Amino acid sequence: MKDSIAEKTKERWHRKRMHGQLLHNLDKKLVDIEQSYHWLKSGDIKGETESRIVAAQDQAISTNYFFKNKILKEEIESKCQLFKQHEETIDHLTSGCLILAKNKYLMRHDKVCTHLHFSRCKALGTETTDKWYTHIPKPVCEEGDVTMLWNQAVHTDREVTANRPDIIIKNKKETTCTLIDVAIPADRILCKRKLKRS
Repeated sequence: MKDSIAEKTKERWHRKRMHGQLLHNLDKKLVDIEQSYHWLKSGDIKGETESRIVAAQDQAISTNYFFKNKILKEEIESKCQLFKQHEETIDHLTSGCLILAKNKYLMRHDKVCTHLHFSRCKALGTETTDKWYTHIPKPVCEEGDVTMLWNQAVHTDREVTANRPDIIIKNKKETTCTLIDVAIPADRILCKRKLKRS
């Protein structure tokens, strides 16, 4: 009975014109379903924040292209208000706008890297703050045989333009070096990148 109700709810959601974008993406295997909903299980954010994130995932936020132009049929410019070149969609605003890339995307990228750095510091037993969002990564952290570098250039024999990974972890004992470089693309771009690497 529960499965039948869930399936009917999914079908109604799928047929909605405005809502249902996330469901279409999940059906196309653009995203990992388990990981996409993992953040909901922890229950450590406010209800209104949760609803905004779900609305953004579902492309159900008032943008010029999708909501105002396609749903409400308003006669307005559907291009991005900041750059005026691409359609103003959620995908464009979250990962494709050249104006936002200069600061907002960079801030988001740095926060993800800070969380990774904080997690590695905790795992190594390096002294750090209690909360990841108050953590300020040091350029060099050392704990025993492990050295962790933050945003440091890698010197190479030949010139490489992209020579500054976000985090480098050197382990002298195991003679390993791990380079961590973070990218935060849209779901559809992530899917394309995975296909290219496979």
